[in-house]
Amino acid sequence: MTDGEGDNLETEKRVSIEIGGQLQVEIKGIPSRYQTIFVGMELDEYLIIKEPVFPHKLRISGIKHKLFPGNEITVRYIYKGSVFGFQTKLIEALYTPKRLLFLEYPKVIEKHDLRLTKRIDCYLPAITKIKDQETQGIILDINEKGCRCLIKAAKNMKLPVVQNDDQIALRCHFPGNPDEQMVSGIVKNITKDSQKTTLGIQFHEMTVELHSIIEQYISTVK
Repeated sequence: MTDGEGDNLETEKRVSIEIGGQLQVEIKGIPSRYQTIFVGMELDEYLIIKEPVFPHKLRISGIKHKLFPGNEITVRYIYKGSVFGFQTKLIEALYTPKRLLFLEYPKVIEKHDLRLTKRIDCYLPAITKIKDQETQGIILDINEKGCRCLIKAAKNMKLPVVQNDDQIALRCHFPGNPDEQMVSGIVKNITKDSQKTTLGIQFHEMTVELHSIIEQYISTVK
C-alpha cells in the first residue's frame, strides 16, 4: 500500500469507512492519485465509489479506455487515526444517472496505525496561526500524526498565548511539492520560556492527500 510503514502494518478483511468518506484512488494507466467519495458497498461483494474528477486535459485525451473491467485500482483512506489501503479491480464504470465505479471487494486490507509512527527530525519553516495571531515557526520533527513546532518571539512582538487543546493551523511547503500546504492541529503539550515556545501538535482532520504528501516527505529524509 505505502512505503516505509514497517512494523505498524496490520491486515484486515473488512472495509471500515463511513458513506461519504474521502478516498484516494490510483488507477493503473492514469497518472497521479485522485480524490473521490465512498458511496456504498455490499459486504464481500463489491464497493461503489464516485468517479474521480479528472483534469480536463485527461478527459480530452480520452480516459474511458482506462476504466475497463479488470483494471487495477489502489484505494487509500484514513479512518479513526489509521490509514487503510487495498488493491482491487474495476467491475464496471457507470455513466448514468451518476458517474460511479463498482470495485471488487478487497481480499486483504492493510492498516497502518498512525499513533505508533515515530517522528523524524526535520527543519521546515512554517507560519503558525493561533487565535488569529500568525507567527513564524519551525517544524522540528514530524510524522503522519503530528509534529513538534518551535515558535520564537519576533522583534517587538509577543509570543502567542496558547493552552493545551487550542486549535492551531500551520502553513508550510514540503520539499518536492510546489504547493503550500495547510495543516490543522490541536496543541497537546507546551514548553516555553521568555523567548520561545515549543508546541507538541496532533494533526486534526487530515486528508488522504495531505497524508500522502507528508508520508512522501518522511520517506525522503529517513
